[in-house]
Amino acid sequence: MKWGQKKRFAKGKRHRRGRRPLNIVFITPTTGLRRFPPYRWGGRVYGQSNSITGPLILGGILKRAGHHVEVYEELNAGVNYRPLLKKADVLCLSCMTSTAPRGYELADLFHRKGHAHVIMGGMHPTILPEEALRHADQVIVGEGEKVILDVVEGRRTEAIVEGEPVCNLDEVPFPDYSILKTPAQAANVLSTRGCPFRCTFCTTSRMFAPYRQRSVDNVIAEIRMYKDLGFQYLNFEDDNFTADKERAKEICRRMIAEDLTFKETFFFGRTDLAQDEELLNLLHDAHLTRVLIGIESLNQKALNSIHKAQSIANIRAAAKACEKHKIRLIASIVLGLDDNP
Repeated sequence: MKWGQKKRFAKGKRHRRGRRPLNIVFITPTTGLRRFPPYRWGGRVYGQSNSITGPLILGGILKRAGHHVEVYEELNAGVNYRPLLKKADVLCLSCMTSTAPRGYELADLFHRKGHAHVIMGGMHPTILPEEALRHADQVIVGEGEKVILDVVEGRRTEAIVEGEPVCNLDEVPFPDYSILKTPAQAANVLSTRGCPFRCTFCTTSRMFAPYRQRSVDNVIAEIRMYKDLGFQYLNFEDDNFTADKERAKEICRRMIAEDLTFKETFFFGRTDLAQDEELLNLLHDAHLTRVLIGIESLNQKALNSIHKAQSIANIRAAAKACEKHKIRLIASIVLGLDDNP
């Protein structure tokens, strides 16, 4: 089918979409290896199953507008696509670069065997929207909260829809776990968007800009909701939860004082957390005892070349500090090593 033909067909579906509640399916795809059951079992060593917050926030907005919404995370369980192909009026796919080929495969499947209008978003479509449009009817670039309802209901008809950053993150609704159809043992909290650092290789500070924080009261209210829902595990999905150390301390103090700690809480941090003994003690006492610190190289020359503001000494100090405070450094991300150790 030529692009012009698909565009006219999509407009016809838009006209029908505004007349009744829609069946909307969100899918976060993953690679073939990660859909392999033994890989999912092995993933339990890394942490508890969870679902990214974006589809749960956007899906909640659509649900409150009267639509029927289901969210699936391929990483956590197999998905039976046969009934979804029949009933989905709108398919929303959230893709990173590693999962984009699978996302394109699913988009093509729903076009070929279903009737859904396909919308793509996330990191990879934001960076390469024209590529994503070879498979999708529309692409949302950037943050979607302000545009998702208009796109789904057909009031925004352009092929590439520019999302708008939410200035006041306290206005963003909490993720709606009632629409999630795959397992999630840990609830995810995103208390900030973006990162105050702008490492040359990183997409986060470019997709989520400027760097914004939710109020501590708003974050605590969300955590309290997860306690009430019965979650025993929590993840802070901020790209750098300890970027603002005083704010991180206040969140930990409130969690401790209000009995909002979980069996275990995961967070992302930087090596500079090793320099703050008070912060390390509060992280431990609030049960934030699993941390991932991004380590892009184990060679100082390589770190300097990508303008990473950390040294090999910082990495070693962070590892020792985490061990001392019983905070488990569970993984590192190594993009490459050069030949001069």
